[in-house]
Amino acid sequence: MKTKISILALATAVILAPVPAAADANSFKDWTVVCDNLRTCEVAGFSSDDSELPAVLRLSRGGSPSAPASVEIDLIDSEVDLGGKPPTLLVDDRVVLTARAKRSSEAGGVTVVLDDAQVGPLLGAARNGTLLTIRAGDKDVGRVSLAGMVAALRYADDQQKRAGTVTAMVAKGAASAASVPAPPVAPVIRAAPAIAQTGLPSKPPAAVLALGRKAECDTEPGSQGEPRAWRLSADKVLWQIPCGGGAYNFNELFVVVDKAGRAALASLEGVEDGLATNADYDPKTRTLTAYGKGRGIGDCGESSEWVWTGEAFALSLMATMPVCRGYGYDWPVVFRAEVR
Repeated sequence: MKTKISILALATAVILAPVPAAADANSFKDWTVVCDNLRTCEVAGFSSDDSELPAVLRLSRGGSPSAPASVEIDLIDSEVDLGGKPPTLLVDDRVVLTARAKRSSEAGGVTVVLDDAQVGPLLGAARNGTLLTIRAGDKDVGRVSLAGMVAALRYADDQQKRAGTVTAMVAKGAASAASVPAPPVAPVIRAAPAIAQTGLPSKPPAAVLALGRKAECDTEPGSQGEPRAWRLSADKVLWQIPCGGGAYNFNELFVVVDKAGRAALASLEGVEDGLATNADYDPKTRTLTAYGKGRGIGDCGESSEWVWTGEAFALSLMATMPVCRGYGYDWPVVFRAEVR
C-alpha cells in the first residue's frame, strides 16, 4: 500500500517547510522513497517494528540515464560485532552474496557495503522475498523487512522516468538507456559577500518587538532566551527572536531591518511568517539553518538551509526523514541547489 507522506503530521509543534513541488516523498509498507528536484532518489527499507536486530537498507541512485544504484545497509545496534567475519546477505534464509563491512562514524554501528555489481543480484533475489537477513558467521546481526520493496523501487523507476527501459530496477522494458531524459540542472544561488559583524545594535528596535508580539512571541527580556542580531550587509541586520516551543523543538522569529529602521519578516521559502524551528544563522557562510524533530530522539523530521543573496534568503537544501523508525542519520535530500 502506498502512503503519501505528510511531513506536517510528524509533530504539530514543529515549523516545517512543505516539500518543494519538484520533490517527492512516499511510503510503501516498510519502505520509503524520497526523490529530489534533480531526480536523485533515495530508497530506504526498515526492519519490522518488532525486530530485535534493527537495520536500514539505503539505496541511492542519481537521475542520469547511466547512474548506477548503490546500496548500503546500516546495522543500528552500536554494540554489534561481526567478529572479523564478512557479512553474508540472505533472503528468506537463502544465501545471496557476501559483502564487505565498514564502521559507521555517524550511526555508531556497522555499515554493510555492496559493490555496484552486487546490487542487481540482491534486488532480483529480494523481489519475491519477505525478509533480508545480514549474518556474520553463524550469527544474525541485522534484518530488513522486504514488505513494500518492489512497490518502492517501481515508484523510484517512475520518478526517474526509467519505467519501460533497460535501466529500470523493477519496471524493466526494452527501451534503451538513451530514452531516459537527462535530469534537471541544479538551480544556482550566489551567496552575498561575507561582511564584518560590527556596529550591531545591542537591543532589537521597537519595530522588531512589534512583529514579535504580533507573532505571539514573548518578547520580555530573559523570558525565552535573548534576541540575537547579525549583519547581513552595510544597511541590513537580521534579528532572531525566541518564540516558544516544546521539549525538543524551539521556534524562532527572523526579522530583517533596513538602515531606515523598517522591519520585515524574513522570507524563507517553505516557512510561514518568518518562523523556523531550532534555527541559527552563520555569517561566515551566509546560511540560515533550521531543523525540526518529528519526535524527541530525532529519528524523523526535516532540515532546511537558506543562503543570503544580498537581497533575500534562497532555499539551498532541504532534507527529510518522513517516517519515525529509529534511524536519525543521513536523511534523504528533497531539494538541493548549487551555492556559489
